[in-house]
Amino acid sequence: MKVWMKILGNVGGILTVCFLVISYISLFEENRRLADNFEAFAKGTKYDQMDSLNVARSERLLLDNSEIKSYFPEINRHIANMEIKLRQLERYSMVNTIADYQIVSRLKDTVKIRETVIQDRIVRDTVKLQYITYKDKWIDFQQAIVADSAYTAIQTRDSIAIVQSWERPHKFWFIRYGRKRHIQTVSNANPNAKITYSIYVEKK
Repeated sequence: MKVWMKILGNVGGILTVCFLVISYISLFEENRRLADNFEAFAKGTKYDQMDSLNVARSERLLLDNSEIKSYFPEINRHIANMEIKLRQLERYSMVNTIADYQIVSRLKDTVKIRETVIQDRIVRDTVKLQYITYKDKWIDFQQAIVADSAYTAIQTRDSIAIVQSWERPHKFWFIRYGRKRHIQTVSNANPNAKITYSIYVEKK
């Protein structure tokens, strides 16, 4: 009986030590995650220009469901609008851009025939029409001015690439070391457009 009590006591001690070790590891990992998130928040988004590309880099935020609901309710609303449950979410990326154009074009004149029905009679008269057109690789712009009204059609184009990668933060000679940093790099090709916001969220 004493032998069995001793065995049970040893097993209980081993289980207690295992529980404490697992709890310590879990707490250590959680503290490291929070520290990484805080550092990512502090760094924000870094902007650069490489060749003909505008580039924005942001580090990954590793969040759980409650943190997403509390700190990023717009993400929760966005995926809900797409009929995706928050528990199904794995990664979320969002990029905002703004485009500024300064267009110089000549104003052209033409005349068109306008038909108006007045008391069952068709009355034809001429109307002066002014129009502007501009087109390049990134934008189509058309505007027509008839009397006191302006009719405008604008279509813009861009090419946006999102790359998610990792790197070691420190380098000694040719050796890189340190904890992995998960980074999202976004580039857009339209020289008139600028990336104004980038976020990279991964579910814990």
